[in-house]
Amino acid sequence: MKKLTLAFMFCFVFTEDEFFESGVNIGGYGEMHYTNSVDPVSEDDPSTKLDFHRWVMLLNYNWTPEWSLKSELEIEHNMIGGDYGGYVELEQAYINYHNAEGNWGFGAGTILISAGIINETHEPPTFLSVERPSYNKYIIPTTWFGNGAMAYSSFGDFHVKLVLHEDLAGGSMVDSVTYDMEGAFVETTYFFTGLRDGRAKGYKSSALNWTKNLAIHYTGIEGLNLGGSYTFGEAPIDDGLKDNEGGDNFTGPNVNNAVGWDLFEIHGKYNANSITAIFEYGTSNLTHAKVLEGSTAVPDQKTSGYYIHLGYDVSSMMGWEDCRLVPWFGKNMYDINDLIDGDVTNTLMGLTYWPTDQVSFKMDYNMQDSNESKNNTLSLGVGYMF
Repeated sequence: MKKLTLAFMFCFVFTEDEFFESGVNIGGYGEMHYTNSVDPVSEDDPSTKLDFHRWVMLLNYNWTPEWSLKSELEIEHNMIGGDYGGYVELEQAYINYHNAEGNWGFGAGTILISAGIINETHEPPTFLSVERPSYNKYIIPTTWFGNGAMAYSSFGDFHVKLVLHEDLAGGSMVDSVTYDMEGAFVETTYFFTGLRDGRAKGYKSSALNWTKNLAIHYTGIEGLNLGGSYTFGEAPIDDGLKDNEGGDNFTGPNVNNAVGWDLFEIHGKYNANSITAIFEYGTSNLTHAKVLEGSTAVPDQKTSGYYIHLGYDVSSMMGWEDCRLVPWFGKNMYDINDLIDGDVTNTLMGLTYWPTDQVSFKMDYNMQDSNESKNNTLSLGVGYMF
């Protein structure tokens, strides 16, 4: 009997791949928001809005236990085309290899930059607030995706990921060219608007300089994720200059004419023992030293920001099981240009309820304060993932 058992086990170990079946896995997420601004920013901006912000379909296909396709197709704001402001984007679409031991892999295609918490993990039930923190819009331009390749590996409780990504778009000078009375080029004034507007999103993107991204995470304590990343590159500028005769000889992006930039961030998330605590800080520098000779560029710039969210699950105090109810407090700050006095601060109070881990109902009150205005907004939201 023992020999029969051993023979069966031997056969199973060496033929287990025969039990693998290739096929499609489907997932997704979505969220709807209601917002009511107590002090609208302007009369043209309605004080009350109801918006199905995004619907996302995740479509994966496994050829073998190691080789697969990962993809993510998103529709934002419900309607596309005509007078509607919605749009479609392909946030992920890459071939992935994950080795049998599960400790390293690589991929290539349309991928996400590994920066911060929410850029890679942004399903609505995974964060507390109705909207993603404003920090994740202006400091780390979430979501930040594009064409490239990646490699990752785990060393015990440490996880490392390296990404080579398309260039950021450094902008264009074509609208700011100056000529003298005889039509000869004099100078041009140039301004790089920052990381968010520089995302090429995989559309005819350039790879003259490559964006480099390195991220490290530690997960050795239950419920804790500590990490950080460094991302840097040079954003080629579309010279957009006419020739001296006033013709239309546009040169396009130029490897010798670019804005240098980098982004450094650290973050931590703890979700255990009824406590939810999230912290993230990021800063970036924009260097205009390589802007075209003969042009007038703005001085170097620096952006920075942070957010903190703290909550406690009170469902057990109410005798509830298999659900979570978390009152929470948050603080966000971002400054997108240190040359201008324009800090924006958000103070939030909220309540988030999960009837199951994959569905969340949210409410928060956001008190925004900037040098120009104050604006208080009540938001309600429902989000899901599957």
